[in-house]
Amino acid sequence: MSPTSTEPDIASGVQSHPNPAASPMPAGAVMAAVALVSFASLLLELAMTRLFSVVLFYHFAFFAISVALLGLGSGGVFAHVRRAWLLRFDLRPLGAWLCIFNSVFILLALEVVLHTPVTLEVNSRNFGKLTVIYLVTAVPFFFTGLLFSVLFARSRGEIPVLYGADLAGGASACLAVVPLLNFVGAPNALLFAALAMAVASALWAGRARMRFAALALAAGFALLMAANHSGRWVDIVYAKGVLHDPKQTEFAAWNAISRIEVNSQSDGRYIVIDADATSAVMNVEPAQWAVDQIANPTPTLTGLPAQSSFNWKKSLMSAAPSVANVLRPRGAFAIIGPGGGVDVLRAVASGSPRVTGIEINPAIANSIMRGRYAGYVYHLYERPPVEIHIQDGRSYVRSSSDQYDVVQMTLVDTWASTAAGAFALSENNLYTVEAFREYFDHLKPDGFIAITRWEFKKPREALRVVSQAIEALHRNGVADPRRAAGRRRFSGADPVERSVEIRARLRL
Repeated sequence: MSPTSTEPDIASGVQSHPNPAASPMPAGAVMAAVALVSFASLLLELAMTRLFSVVLFYHFAFFAISVALLGLGSGGVFAHVRRAWLLRFDLRPLGAWLCIFNSVFILLALEVVLHTPVTLEVNSRNFGKLTVIYLVTAVPFFFTGLLFSVLFARSRGEIPVLYGADLAGGASACLAVVPLLNFVGAPNALLFAALAMAVASALWAGRARMRFAALALAAGFALLMAANHSGRWVDIVYAKGVLHDPKQTEFAAWNAISRIEVNSQSDGRYIVIDADATSAVMNVEPAQWAVDQIANPTPTLTGLPAQSSFNWKKSLMSAAPSVANVLRPRGAFAIIGPGGGVDVLRAVASGSPRVTGIEINPAIANSIMRGRYAGYVYHLYERPPVEIHIQDGRSYVRSSSDQYDVVQMTLVDTWASTAAGAFALSENNLYTVEAFREYFDHLKPDGFIAITRWEFKKPREALRVVSQAIEALHRNGVADPRRAAGRRRFSGADPVERSVEIRARLRL
């Protein structure tokens, strides 16, 4: 394919005049350029879903899809409306400039997303900010849609080959996005997309000066990625409408699942997931606990620092999830989503001979609890009765042959998810009827499931959990499953104590 050949018009088929000064572009270079543009565009879209989940809210993750569709569609419409004007340009310099603009606007879009605070308030200011984010992030996709529309219109005889290169680039982005998010994080993944787009510009460029400028831009993005590996230059500024305070952050890591921070506060350290949900990092030596659950359900704590301002008794053994430890002080526990180890600590301190934690996020289990903060948590996840598995909770339970006294889930999804109430529960596969049946199948004869959810003035999540558990018991052959479900309400100043625990016993 050569851009110097007679080219059909964008839509009407009118022939354009050849440009004898333009040099032909090798077919291999065209394929590589198309694949790189497709790779960068799809990588941008996928990485933005992770970025939007942190900076905005989890339900804005779909935002990236609509932004991409808007940009690509607008580019195609522009190519049709301005087809006569576009015929003035040879394909090579047009492709080179569009890719240059694309890479620059990726960086601009990243900065706009990071520096624009958006809350959930319904007002004109928030609407305006969302509109700015929407339009700016759509611009890179506009350039992609424009380039591909012009290219495909001028190369109708080679569309199968071009489309194959397009698909190959998109498939490569799907394969690359998870490793990139795990190793460099979402902001750097967007910078990598800009780098790939700059390299594509160098392939399109027909003149040496243009090619050098494109490669220099790519080198600049590479240097910025290297300097920003620890989030020093390009990272979260506003999250959920709140200015992020880097002074509190001791540790931060991105992966394909979430963004994890460990923040230092006056009463201890906390794991912060996607700049929203928190989990206290336990700093108590379990061997120093003396818990007599029968005679005295309130634990006796010894060995705590005298200056500690964290009320461990109240926060650990008086909160809703501790009911499971009171009822089964020496039972075998399967804890889905242990996070900073609060449920694990309760189980170990209560004398459980076997505590199985199933944590889906490797950054929490390996980088924090068994890595940088292993000493801080007194190697809680490495103690003999504790086994930690990095896997989806439901998948692990389904494949396990073990039986447990308690299957426990304490606010295992984020606050953003729980805020959606029953809708979130209906979409989360940890709370489906089939999931409950699997949990029941792995309980001992007198075992139970302990689920803690946030309480609302008008019950939402608790009712949904109970109804799912009752339906699962009914399908498992329990004649009157309503007698096997219990609900206990806790009230207090601490938000954890305003949670609800659902205990569904299996009595066949």
